[in-house]
Amino acid sequence: MKSVIRKDEAAVSPVIATILMVAITVVLAAVLYVMVSGLITPIGGTKPLVTFNAVSQTNGNATFSVAASSPVFGPSNYKVNLVVGTTPGVAVAMPTTGTGTNNFVSVVVGATTYRIYWTDIGGEVTVNAADQFRVTGNNGPLTPSVTAFTFHLLWSDGSGIQTTSWNTP
Repeated sequence: MKSVIRKDEAAVSPVIATILMVAITVVLAAVLYVMVSGLITPIGGTKPLVTFNAVSQTNGNATFSVAASSPVFGPSNYKVNLVVGTTPGVAVAMPTTGTGTNNFVSVVVGATTYRIYWTDIGGEVTVNAADQFRVTGNNGPLTPSVTAFTFHLLWSDGSGIQTTSWNTP
């Protein structure tokens, strides 16, 4: 048997072939990156911008409302915390029901337990304008008196969104 070796001058040179293979690989990697980067988002998505109205105090409790929230998210995307004086509490998931008797969470600061209530004024089950927060003691007024309090609204990952402060009389 006779072997035939062809010398075809029309073939692509090895250098050109290597450059083409690298270029194709780079383009495929870029397309894959664009596709995947659109799918990877932080838990809960983009943080909202939330602002509060002034704090009012009645019967030893503090109440304030949401002035604006954009975009709006459900309460499961938030955490709340309280700082009393200079002692911070431990952040907890915010109440997920905005009505009824169990619409609060307990935050422990030092040895004292406080309650943070959320009232969903419009019933949309999202944190938005006009919704109210109320901070109380555990079945009583805020203690100790003549103390600085700071409420922290946090995102689900623990990063800060908004705070408001007041002093008890």
